[in-house]
Formats: sequence, C-alpha cells, structure tokens
Amino acid sequence: MNTQSQFIFLIIFALFISACGPKDRTDSIVPSETMTCAGTAITSKYIVHFHSGAWDYVENSDRENFKETYVRPQINEIDFIEYDQKIFLDSPLGSSADNQIVFAPSNGIDNWGIQVINAPAAWQKGHRGKGVMVAVIDTGVDFTHSQLSSRIAYNEGEAGSKQFNGIDDDNNGFIDDYAGYNFADNNSDVSDFVGHGTHVSGVIAASHNDTIYKYGDYVQGIAPEANILPVKFLGGQNGSGTLAGALKGIDYAIQRGARVINASWGGNGCSQSLRQKVSEALSKNVLFITASGNSGNNLELYPEYPAAFNLPLQITVGSISSSLEMDYYSNYSRSYVHIFAPGNKIVSTMPSNNYASLSGTSMAAPFVTAAAAVLLGAKSTLSLAQVRRLLFGSAIIDPNYINYTRGRLNLGQSVDALSHIGP
Repeated sequence: MNTQSQFIFLIIFALFISACGPKDRTDSIVPSETMTCAGTAITSKYIVHFHSGAWDYVENSDRENFKETYVRPQINEIDFIEYDQKIFLDSPLGSSADNQIVFAPSNGIDNWGIQVINAPAAWQKGHRGKGVMVAVIDTGVDFTHSQLSSRIAYNEGEAGSKQFNGIDDDNNGFIDDYAGYNFADNNSDVSDFVGHGTHVSGVIAASHNDTIYKYGDYVQGIAPEANILPVKFLGGQNGSGTLAGALKGIDYAIQRGARVINASWGGNGCSQSLRQKVSEALSKNVLFITASGNSGNNLELYPEYPAAFNLPLQITVGSISSSLEMDYYSNYSRSYVHIFAPGNKIVSTMPSNNYASLSGTSMAAPFVTAAAAVLLGAKSTLSLAQVRRLLFGSAIIDPNYINYTRGRLNLGQSVDALSHIGP
C-alpha cells in the first residue's frame, strides 16, 4: 500500500471510529421534541441544572440554536436539562353541594375536621404553631381576609412606603414582596382569583382564640398562630402554571425561612427537576407536604407527582370523609401515601372575606401541614424525621385504610408524644 493509500485509509478509519463512538452529549442532553412527558412539556422553554447546584430557566423556541449557543459552550458544567412543563390545579371534587361559596355563614360552619384530628388537645396545652412560617405554594392568598390578615408572614424589609415603590429594598432579589411573591406573573401581586390557596391557608392558620371545637360563624385554623407565606405560581381563573414557577416558588419559600411547604397540586408529568428541588428543600430541613391527588388510583400503578416521589422525608396525604372512611376520589398506596386527614366538605376561607365548602386531597394536605407547624411551634428543634415519627406514630389505625401508616391524623396524640422526644 503506497503512502497516499495509507493516508486515505487512515482518514476513512478515523471517520468510522468517530461514527461508532459515543454520541455527542450536547445532542443527547437536550430533550427531543418527542419527549412531551404525557403532553405537559413546554417545548420552547428549558430548565437547566448544573453540577454546581445552580439552576437556570431558558426560553428559546429553536432547539438547535439553544443547543449550539447555550449548551455546547458549557456542556461539562451541565448536570441535566428538561423541558418546562404545565402544571394544573388538582381541582376539588364532589357534588355542587360539596363545593359552594358561603357568602354569609349564618347557618354555621361545621369545623368537623378539627374534632377528628383532636386539635383542641393541642390548643389546650398552648400549642398553636406560634411563629412557624408555612409556605402555601398555590394560587395565591387573599391576605386581606379578616381571618388571615394577621397570619401572613409579611416581609418587614418591604413594609410601609416600600410596599409599592418598585424597588427591591431588602435586596433579596424580589421587588415589593411584602406579602409574598407571584411566580406566575413575576410580580408581587399574590391575589387569589381561584380561591384554592386562600382555602388551604384558612385550614392551616385561620385566626381564632378557641381552645375547644366550635360550630360557629368562622373557621378554626389548626395552627392559628402560624404565619402563612403566600407563594403564587398557579394563575388565571382555573389555576394553571409551570414547573419553573413551582421550582422558583420552592426556592423563595426556603429563602424566606419557611419550615413547612404545602403543595396541594400535582399531575401525571414526570420531572427530574421537581424531584431534585424537593430533595433540596428536605436537605435544608424544610418539610414538604403534598396532596395525593383526586384520581382514585393506586399511585404505585398510576403515579402522579410530586405525590409519588416517595422521598425519605416528604409526606403525602390522602383524604377521608366525616364518616372516617377513605374518600372515593383519594389516591392511595401502601408505600407512597403516608397518612389520611379530613378532606371532604371542608369549609374554609375564600377571597373577599367569604367562605366555601370544598372537597379533595388538596383540603386534606393542609391538615397535616398545620399539624406539623403545631409540633414545630411546640419544639422548634425537631428534625423532619422526628416530625414524621410523631405524626405517623400517633395515627389512628383503621385496617381499611390503604396508606403507609394504615392511619389518619391525630394531632392530640402527636402532641402528647412530644414528651418522649429528648431535648
């Protein structure tokens, strides 16, 4: 073989080796347009996680341009990339009689869930969640409601004349976030046009001074001295948002000092980003409590997220009715759903100083969120593992319940068990 032939052979061999070698990671790390994640993907927006732990949120409708101008120059620093996704509110279920606005609660509000979880036993011992910040990552909160206005975790760095001056006065990266932040519209307006977040907030912390259960004209929040941090990422009239908004909302909750996050939402989509972000929250000693969902399915067969992540320290909550039976719509699982709580015909606060009866696991999750706040208010040094043990170990067992504990929430017994926790 002459020199020229050898040279041509070497070129062909090199091309062959290159073609058979590993695929360009730049191409493989960018999701393809067919990866729609059950139709929830927003293929013009990307979520990027770096090996350093940093995140970036990129809008670029041209996949090839994004790949070449953004990804390739920093490919070695990128951990993973996925499309942003649509997230929808898991709407409360039941008949029209179950879900109704009560403009004037003259007929009386039945706070039946308070009795079932034995919340008065905690109140009588002086445990009301005092000073514990709870982030409600949801549709916003009407912080002018008479039972919520005193329970908001206001940002004093943006108080008074600083509320609407268009300046990030406390240098936390968010302008005018006096009463929380809106990641659906990227502003400080946390107004709730759906009512879901306001309802959840009332279950947790509607203000009152009672030490016993009452059937009256107001809602009895389970942790009436906890502080609600409104974090809005579900907007519009039907409560829709994006995965990026949820991730940013979790970061904001952590930054502001929340001890507990209530996530009464989810969907069928799959997300490495959401799993990573929830893991980050848990690693920073922030408890993540989520609703199991309203599909009436076994999450082990038909997973929904974040409910089915089953991370070591998260809590997923299913729903029971006033008859103490598992609600027909509640998702369940021996592994992924940990405990049940009242979720059927729950009356709570709504925008414009109203009240409503709603049903769903979205209503059950804040019962457990509030119970966690009460425990943390009673003993601020509790670890997340200890909070879970107190809640799970005190659950009232029912062999018909299909969940991890086989039980339902009993705050009174959880508070009693605090005496067995060391200093």
